[in-house]
Amino acid sequence: MPSLHDYGSLLLGSRLRKVSETLYAGVDTVYREAGVALPSRCFPILFLLRDRGRLGISELAALLGQSHPAVSQMSRKLLRHRVVREWPDPADDRRRLLGLSRRGAGLMRRLEPLWGAIVATVAELEAAQPLSGPLTAMDTALATRSFAARIRAHADGVRAVQILSYTPRYAADFKRLNLEWVQKFFRVEPVDVKVLSRPQRIIDGGGAICFARRDGRIVGTCALIHDGDGVYELSKMAVTADCQGLGIGRKLLEAMIAAFRARHGRTLYLETNSILKPAIKLYESVGFEHTPPPHPSAYERADVYMVHRDKPKA
Repeated sequence: MPSLHDYGSLLLGSRLRKVSETLYAGVDTVYREAGVALPSRCFPILFLLRDRGRLGISELAALLGQSHPAVSQMSRKLLRHRVVREWPDPADDRRRLLGLSRRGAGLMRRLEPLWGAIVATVAELEAAQPLSGPLTAMDTALATRSFAARIRAHADGVRAVQILSYTPRYAADFKRLNLEWVQKFFRVEPVDVKVLSRPQRIIDGGGAICFARRDGRIVGTCALIHDGDGVYELSKMAVTADCQGLGIGRKLLEAMIAAFRARHGRTLYLETNSILKPAIKLYESVGFEHTPPPHPSAYERADVYMVHRDKPKA
């Protein structure tokens, strides 16, 4: 059965929430064991009041990045527990300010050793895979430009992509894009030069090559190479660096899978390298499965062999 992790970044919010809930639950447990009835979700407000002094609900909401009603509700809970107090705003009698009560200040001092243990535990978890820094960077980036705006930009970019069939005018683009990709991760092998220098041979041999055009320029390519007897290799897929992450690779793959089906092919396979994890995830998502290679690869870098299986229709 698939888990949230199998969906990668598509369910990032759900995965982050799962981790967040686990962290909250752990801290709540140790707080209860220390005789603290307040949930850990309340403490961001207490930290701000301790470090910044008295603040209004609107200021707290802005600093926390939360809604006014949510912070107001949390503040009422803190008032009931008598860890905060209300004061009139000297600049506006209609406005109330929150600040730590004597009881709240004492609670914060009492919990300092426990916070040291929490920090040490997080550092232990982050030793292999740091998280706090990237989360801060993501939070800052999203404050500058919303997630929805970013999704719309990518969606518009994918819609603007045209998939084109091979013509000799694109031969130089086929070579350029693939050399750019190979040289980024590996070394150019003699078989690369042979295939990239004569793309017309792929077409003449019963295969196909497609290209992705965006904003008037060729930004991606992929080839379907006929090995004979209905066996085809999906090969030479490359997307230029500044257009990666826009879903162009998927469109190229889908075009070549459609070309394979149109030729009534028997087997569609590909070879890749295990370090290319995002690419492998993409191949898996369109129906490629890992299988042992039936023969040695012509490429030194190839250590993964995959065969396409049509997914059953829902």
